[in-house]
Amino acid sequence: MLTRSGGRTPAMALLAGLVVLGLAGCGIPGNFAGEGRGDIIEEVDASAPTTSTVTMRDPVEDSFTVEVPEGWDSVAYSSGAFDVHRNVVSTVSPDGKTVMFVGDPRIPFYWEPSSVTDIFRQTVDAFDFYEIQQFQPSESYVPDYVTRKFGELPGFEITSVGPEPELLAQLEKSLIEGAGFSATAAEVRFTYEASGTPINAIVVGWALSGGQAWTTDVYGLATDRNPDDYRPMLDAMASSVTTTPEWSARSQANHEQTMAQIQAFGEELTRQHNANMAWIQQSAAAHQSRMQAIWAQGDASMQSYYDRMDSMDHTQRDFLNYINEEETVSGGSTGTRQVATGATNYWVNKYDGTYVGGDINFGESQLREIGLNPDDYEQVTVVK
Repeated sequence: MLTRSGGRTPAMALLAGLVVLGLAGCGIPGNFAGEGRGDIIEEVDASAPTTSTVTMRDPVEDSFTVEVPEGWDSVAYSSGAFDVHRNVVSTVSPDGKTVMFVGDPRIPFYWEPSSVTDIFRQTVDAFDFYEIQQFQPSESYVPDYVTRKFGELPGFEITSVGPEPELLAQLEKSLIEGAGFSATAAEVRFTYEASGTPINAIVVGWALSGGQAWTTDVYGLATDRNPDDYRPMLDAMASSVTTTPEWSARSQANHEQTMAQIQAFGEELTRQHNANMAWIQQSAAAHQSRMQAIWAQGDASMQSYYDRMDSMDHTQRDFLNYINEEETVSGGSTGTRQVATGATNYWVNKYDGTYVGGDINFGESQLREIGLNPDDYEQVTVVK
């Protein structure tokens, strides 16, 4: 199931760039040669910046709504669960050369090393969506993130790093006074090439620290035009993300339950180490299974999204793939699809669309070794 942009907001009914040229053929009195030609209207640039938006709703967890540009190809879905939940939004202009995004589905939830006891560390280590790392202010985290995420794009170069005072002011305003939280925010600008076209990109990141743990997320854009022209659109889209009341209630209930369980784990672990380690692993496996199910729903949304983009310019496909840590593969009867990064050779099941991957030597013999029938699979090629 996928929510796609469509319709029109009455308060934003006029498209930017509509120009009406005057009446033609006015001539001298009695000259009606131009009569009936009507007004000449310039063609609207559908990929130009616009303030006209439509509302999308998360189809995976019904956790949020977001305003996306009208006429652009957009996708919105959830990734993760509760304390590691991410709102993920991507939108691409009609010409395929400008992309905006909100949220990275793979950023973990961070725990401060000083707050993690040896007992609690065993619980944290069991969940691969938690990470123990000292707080990093946005001014250093975001450049590191950008380099790690997009550094392999052709011609990649960071051109500026700076603070985001307006976003920081919004974050600090939303914090509860005396709660002990602190906030940081920063902007990174960089350039790269896509299909030989120079691209300008902006990534904005924020971080909230509560002493024992901290969380961060990002949003950004990339375009072959002037990125500053699209920055107001990006800020508006990011700030329009609104959590639903139902999700907030479920999230709070889960948080309280999780904290109670973690406390119980620690107390029991002190008394019965081995048995409790088995419980932790079982709990982690169950939680991870739910996470994978949610990611699968998101992946299905993204697959449909990319299917629609097949008829568009693919200039920004690599940028989207880097955000979602995916590869685009093509070939055989399964057509074009998205797969997780990390492999060199990919094989797709011809009947159910599942896939496996491995290194350059991963082939039919390796499929047999892991108990799969090579006749059910066909090799696909990573689209570059």
